[in-house]
Amino acid sequence: MRKWIVIPDTNFLLIPGQFGVDIVSELHRVLDVKFEVLIPNVVLDELNVIERKVKGKDLIAVRMAKKLAEKFNIVEIGRFGEKPIDQQILEFALKTPNVIVCTNDKALKRKLRENGIPVVYLRQKKILELEGMLS
Repeated sequence: MRKWIVIPDTNFLLIPGQFGVDIVSELHRVLDVKFEVLIPNVVLDELNVIERKVKGKDLIAVRMAKKLAEKFNIVEIGRFGEKPIDQQILEFALKTPNVIVCTNDKALKRKLRENGIPVVYLRQKKILELEGMLS
């Protein structure tokens, strides 16, 4: 059984702090495959930038996202600020076999699906759903 690589984008990591959803146990529920979550380096960079700009509930969500990200290995996919993070995630997904991207970004989701890449997203602010086949 091969292992899948799960790549969350920034907004996906903010879900636990924004909606109280345990994305790790939800990933285990929706993905009936062996997988490893890898955090793109540019996503961590973006969380650090956001952390300096927000306060209140948003700041708590960012700090929760960073704490969650610490549990996983980091994958270098590009350089922060070089091009949009969604573009870097898409390019990484296109050249990496067995990758699943976690995002709620509609444009990124559409591009991934057009290229046959499975996507996990938050539905009704409470459950994760998988779109696409894991074969």
